[in-house]
Amino acid sequence: MNAKLSLFSVLATFLLSSYAMYSITFVVEGISKAFNVSIPAVIFAITLSWIGGAIGGFIFGMIADKIGRKNALLLSIFFYSFLTIGVYFINNIYELYVLWFLVGMGVNGENGISYAIIAELRFTNLRGFAGGIMQGLYAIGSLLGAITAFFISYWGEIFLIAGGISLLSFLFWLWIPEQKFSMKTEMKFSSIFSPTLIRTTVLGSVISLASFLYLIPAFSLMPTVLQDLNVSSYDLVIATADLVSAIVYGLSGYLSDIKGRRITAMYFSIGAIFSSIAFLFLGREVFPVFLVYAFSAFFAFFGVWISELYPMQVRATGANFTLLIGRLIGGGFGTFLVSLIPLQLSVSLALDLIVTSIVAALGITLMR
Repeated sequence: MNAKLSLFSVLATFLLSSYAMYSITFVVEGISKAFNVSIPAVIFAITLSWIGGAIGGFIFGMIADKIGRKNALLLSIFFYSFLTIGVYFINNIYELYVLWFLVGMGVNGENGISYAIIAELRFTNLRGFAGGIMQGLYAIGSLLGAITAFFISYWGEIFLIAGGISLLSFLFWLWIPEQKFSMKTEMKFSSIFSPTLIRTTVLGSVISLASFLYLIPAFSLMPTVLQDLNVSSYDLVIATADLVSAIVYGLSGYLSDIKGRRITAMYFSIGAIFSSIAFLFLGREVFPVFLVYAFSAFFAFFGVWISELYPMQVRATGANFTLLIGRLIGGGFGTFLVSLIPLQLSVSLALDLIVTSIVAALGITLMR
């Protein structure tokens, strides 16, 4: 099978899953009014999606190691696409909670399997670049959601369109390869804690947790921070920063192919530390915001990197286990934890970014 077509298909399905996942972001107010609930009550559905994502990523990872990447990917696509469409038919906020929890399971299941597939594609010299591009597609998925919301007024139709377009993933799935391995060499889940893999599992989990506690608050709270600081055209600033991060993610991945995964991640994590410090002292300036987004690229190729470090038989399981804690705590409660810091929101966010980037840098330094 053509490697370029395979890569394009993996990236396309990843993009469509991101599009579905971010669709709710732009209709929070509409849902709030439709069901006569508070905005925080709607945002809680997003928290549930990350909790579901942590569980789903791990479960689908184990499934992928049992029945194959391609078969498990098909299940995850079916899971999130039809359930996203199902949100169009909900009648209350509790139905949204259930469905969006399950959508999170499917999307993060798809994402985790995609990392393993990229790590196993036949080309070996551009895996980091592909992983960086793939991670940057989150920003493009968010941009697609914003464009859809601009043209569609009814909140329910956003989910109908996003879920419907996500069905195209079934077409792209046909060109995604399956990497086969002998079941005689099947490994148990406990093997990711074996003496040869325990270091990878522990440090990978630390890096994942620190990264999600950096990324999710930064990308979720920055619009509010800039608005509170009366930064003019803050929405344009965020849109530009999203595009900058998507480009730098690809660059970061490419550099990891040339210079090595660890050294590239180290340089970007150190850049994230200094960017976060600059944001703390120059919060009203736009440039530090771009730096915070750009240097978050220390995480750009992490999914592919961590997948490469595990044997094929437990690759998806191991990679998704390291992402489990990050998705659960960082994704599910990251913004909430930052909001608990009894300081101005911009200062609280900056302190979170400084601490988490330092922890990520330490974990990356110790990784082998």
